Amino acid sequence: MTDDQERLVANALRAQATSSGLHVVQPVPPPLPHPPSLPVRWVLLLALLFGLAAGTVVGIVVTLR
Repeated sequence: MTDDQERLVANALRAQATSSGLHVVQPVPPPLPHPPSLPVRWVLLLALLFGLAAGTVVGIVVTLR
């Protein structure tokens, strides 16, 4: 390709890129709200209760054998 052809192609691509409408900025949607988290005390209380329940079941099974 000669310089004239290269310049013609470069100008055509530049014109197409600036007139295609792809440079339009779309608004960013607002962030989604975070789900509420459980406080640490509730998690520890539930872990304690599940541990007591499991220990009770194991104690009953061992006692009845």
